[in-house]
Amino acid sequence: MPLTRFAVRAVPFALFAALFVAPPLGLSGTPAVQPSTTRQAPVEVEAKCIDDSTMKLKLLDDKLELQTRYGRLEVPTAEIRRIEFATRLPSELGERIGLLIANLNHPDFEVRERATADLREFRDRAYFPLLKAIKHSDSEISRRAEESVRYLQQKLPAAQLEFRENDVIYTDDSKLTGKLSAQSLRVQTLMFGEQQLRLADVRSLRSAATLAPDESANALPAPANMMAFQNQFGKEAAFQVTGPQPGGQGMGVWGTDVYTLDSNLSAAAVHAGLVQPGHAGVVRVRVVASPPQYVGSLRNGVGSAPYGNYPSGAYEFVRK
Repeated sequence: MPLTRFAVRAVPFALFAALFVAPPLGLSGTPAVQPSTTRQAPVEVEAKCIDDSTMKLKLLDDKLELQTRYGRLEVPTAEIRRIEFATRLPSELGERIGLLIANLNHPDFEVRERATADLREFRDRAYFPLLKAIKHSDSEISRRAEESVRYLQQKLPAAQLEFRENDVIYTDDSKLTGKLSAQSLRVQTLMFGEQQLRLADVRSLRSAATLAPDESANALPAPANMMAFQNQFGKEAAFQVTGPQPGGQGMGVWGTDVYTLDSNLSAAAVHAGLVQPGHAGVVRVRVVASPPQYVGSLRNGVGSAPYGNYPSGAYEFVRK
């Protein structure tokens, strides 16, 4: 039967509609697979904060963007094992510290003293601005900044006073260096639900998959020193220590970060900032080769002395 005028006109419209109703075809002629919208499970991590506290969190971001010298990388969070964060100072805190440094030459002596004390309370947050202030043209600002820098060097572990220019991301087979584009991470907390964790408030982050099991149950009572481990280079052990009070007998310590084997273990743990006087804790110790010279320093209320080479070995603390 011949097509009617209405049927002829309807054919193009039917073909046009079919193009939009039919599912899209892949290269093989089969319907194309649509991208999955399923989100990956949150990654469990432990974050170490600027105040040395730690928090167990769930990282909700699927990937992190890292700007490197070779371009932009997107790193899946499921593959991240550890992040060492760059040194960051929040703008509002930078302004506060800058004002305090300006007050170091205030006409009122009490204002100068209070500014000095407040800067020291900011600890490592104020350390790098104070380093710059040492070169200030005003002699009073320069003098007080230098005194505060020396004070912080004695109070804080050396690792906290290292300026970290870049973020470093570790995966199972890579070490990626650059700057994270985000200013914060989306995290899930047990107590407060979803939150934003500012990068400026964190030192490091580790995947729960890399966390060592709790060693407190297997830790041995701390010996007075590590002399029983002479020449056992690479040997590691966990010990339960209690930080001694300042001025105790037999609390000699020689070295900084790397200690002579006959250094008192508990006093060295306080010197290293791992425990506080009168408080108990578990430390992990590694026997290493003796350095050419041991450097003395005053940290956390414990003074260590310099010493020459000690061939039988030394020890250092393994920081988690």
